Amino acid sequence: MSGRSSYRALAACLSVVAIAALAGCGTSSSTDSSSTAGTGPTSLEPSQEKVNKSAQALLPADIRKAGTITVATDPSYPPCESIDPESGEIVGFEPDLWNALGAQLGLEVKVEKIQFDGLIPGLQSGRFPIAMECLSDSAEREEIVSFIDFALDGGATITLADNPKGITADPLSLCGLKTAAQVGTDFIESLKVGVNKNCEKHGKPPVDISEFPTNDATLLALYSGRVDFIVQDDFGAGDVAKNAPKPVITFPNPLVEPLYIGVVVNRDDTELRDALYAAMKGVFADGTYKKIMTNWQIPEDAWLKAPGVNLATAKPLPSATAE
Repeated sequence: MSGRSSYRALAACLSVVAIAALAGCGTSSSTDSSSTAGTGPTSLEPSQEKVNKSAQALLPADIRKAGTITVATDPSYPPCESIDPESGEIVGFEPDLWNALGAQLGLEVKVEKIQFDGLIPGLQSGRFPIAMECLSDSAEREEIVSFIDFALDGGATITLADNPKGITADPLSLCGLKTAAQVGTDFIESLKVGVNKNCEKHGKPPVDISEFPTNDATLLALYSGRVDFIVQDDFGAGDVAKNAPKPVITFPNPLVEPLYIGVVVNRDDTELRDALYAAMKGVFADGTYKKIMTNWQIPEDAWLKAPGVNLATAKPLPSATAE
C-alpha cells in the first residue's frame, strides 16, 4: 500500500547517531540485482514439489527458455520484505511467496532492488517483468498494470507513546495535526480524501501533510517530533510497534482504504499474468500460502481464500467513508 522502510535498520541507526544526522540512514535504494533463496532467520524454503506443468506452459516463451525471472522490489518494509541485518538476505512473506511461485513455474527468481516509486514505471518500460512490495491494487493502477492479488490490507495510525496530542481511534482526533507520508503512496490519497474530508465535514481544520521521498524519512519525522502521527498499513504497523527506537502506539484507522495486495505485471503481458495466476493458485492449493502467512504471523483476516486477478475492479472492497 505504501512506501516501505526497514524499521530494524532504522532503529540501529537511531541508537548510534543523532536524529539530525540521519537524513541518509536506512536501507540503500541503489539498484542491485541478486538472487534470493528465502534464507532469512524465519523464511521458508520453497516447496520441493514437482513443477506445475500447466502453469509453466502458460509462460512467455523467452522466460520459459531462460529459466529465470526478475522481480523488482524496495526491500525495506517488514514483514513484506526487508534486508536481514545478519545474513544480508531479503526476507519476508513476499520473498517466500515469489520463491514459491518460482518453484511452481520451474524458474530461478532474481531480485532487482529499486526505489518504491520506480516500481510501476519500471514495469511500464519493460525494465523488469514483475514487481512485489505489498503493492496495492486499484482501478487507476489497473489501467497500466495487472495484479495477481493474494492478500488484504487495512490501515492504522501511529503516534509516539506519550501521545501529547491525544490521538485516538477516532479519525477526528487527527484534524489540525501534522503528518508525513512517502511520495507515490496510497497514504497521501487516504489522508487527503479520507481524513481531510472527514475533518472538513465536521468543521475541523485539515491535517497538514508533508511528503517525503522515502518511508524512512516519514518515520524519522515522527520519532523526532516534526510530525504528530503517520499512517501505515496493517502489515507495517505491527512491525513498527515492535521495532521502533521510541515507544509508539497504534490505532486502527477506518479512513485508510482497505486494499488488495498483489503481484504486479505489465497490463499487456497477459501470458505472464496468466502463468503467475495459475502458479499462485497452486501455492494456495498445496498449503504453501498458509504456511508462509502463518510463519510471518500475518493475521488470518488479511488472507484471501483464493487468489484473483485485478480484484479492485473485479470484486471491489467496501470504501472507507467519512462519518
